[in-house]
Amino acid sequence: MAHRLLLIVVPEDPARSDAVAAQIAADEGWITARRSAEEDPDAEVEVYFVDSAEMGLWYRLAPITYLGGTLAGPGALRDPMEAAALGSALMTGPRTGDWAKAGDRLGAARATRPVGTPAELAEALGELLAPDRAARLAQAAWSVSSDGAEATERCLNLMRNMLGES
Repeated sequence: MAHRLLLIVVPEDPARSDAVAAQIAADEGWITARRSAEEDPDAEVEVYFVDSAEMGLWYRLAPITYLGGTLAGPGALRDPMEAAALGSALMTGPRTGDWAKAGDRLGAARATRPVGTPAELAEALGELLAPDRAARLAQAAWSVSSDGAEATERCLNLMRNMLGES
């Protein structure tokens, strides 16, 4: 089953996409494509480089998301609630960066698959390839991300009523 996986990479610095894609192809032998070069991820492509402006699309399409920067570096580069709200099962390392509160909420609800090493990341990915496991994790994350949505809806309805827009 792993032969059908597509790694979608959203570089922190889009200007480095070409260099990183070339390095991955040279070092690992992986077939890469870049959305910025209008290359499509056909059946042969293993790594697809995309723009961060389209994160909603990729989170909706990806059944599993690993938050980059959480194993090494400064910590999570994006808010984990984005992926959680759009139905992607989350794998995260111990470095939450600016998103510590969100990470803590998701962790407390067992809504992420924690990993501490690259080997654990590979193991977690293997586990989450089982659709039932990924679905349980994604559901738990969605529940955390949507907690409080009812209060927001009530506030919007009150404001609409006050403005006479009901």
